[in-house]
Amino acid sequence: MSSKSVAGNLAVVTLHDAAPSFSNRIFEFTDAFENLGINFNLAVVPFFHHEEDLPRFPEFVEKVKSYKRCEIVLHGLYHEDRNGQMDDFDTKPKSNFRREIRAALEIFEQVGIKTSVFVPPQWKLSSGSIEVLTMLGFGLAEMQEEFFLLSQKPIRKIKVPKVLSWDLTGHPEQNVVRIGTEERRFELLDDVQKRKMIRIAPHPRDPHKVFKEQINMIRELRDQGYTIPLYRDLVQKLEDAPYTII
Repeated sequence: MSSKSVAGNLAVVTLHDAAPSFSNRIFEFTDAFENLGINFNLAVVPFFHHEEDLPRFPEFVEKVKSYKRCEIVLHGLYHEDRNGQMDDFDTKPKSNFRREIRAALEIFEQVGIKTSVFVPPQWKLSSGSIEVLTMLGFGLAEMQEEFFLLSQKPIRKIKVPKVLSWDLTGHPEQNVVRIGTEERRFELLDDVQKRKMIRIAPHPRDPHKVFKEQINMIRELRDQGYTIPLYRDLVQKLEDAPYTII
């Protein structure tokens, strides 16, 4: 990346698929972020695989709630079913989506977590699901190349660069094909291209050997002057100065 100053630009770091099944990998990331003094967002799944309802995993819940530089956000209800079929919120009927999000919020309430941010699995939402999120009081939703400011009337869509993500298949050994691709994309996100935002989304099923590279990317952005915001801080920044990519 360019060594010139990028003060004012944003690097949004969101660790996805936070569920008890992935505790070891999740905490490897979160401990590293906390030790480096890096803000991060944690996309938590309330009832992963239709099996792991958070109230049954108090140690996991208390650990994720203990981090000082973390914002916990909602990441679907199940994320995927027992057969590995992903939640698909761009095709799900509006009534089903409403029922699932209410159930997810009830689980969050049981374990003492509050959020107004929704990050759907696969970053996909329909117009109907966006309406439901707005009705339920969410303020921000994230898709693969957009943010939706739901608290504004009318709802405001802000274009942003495609998120960097290494989990294409759900299998670490197969996801190795993403390493070179995302490394090249990261190198191209240079200030001379007038990029205003970089989003990095590690997953617990990323290739294990890419962990150090991901941490180094985020550390480099921090050292170059990028602000690494929590979502609650990002909302204000998006309202004040849209980070639209032309």
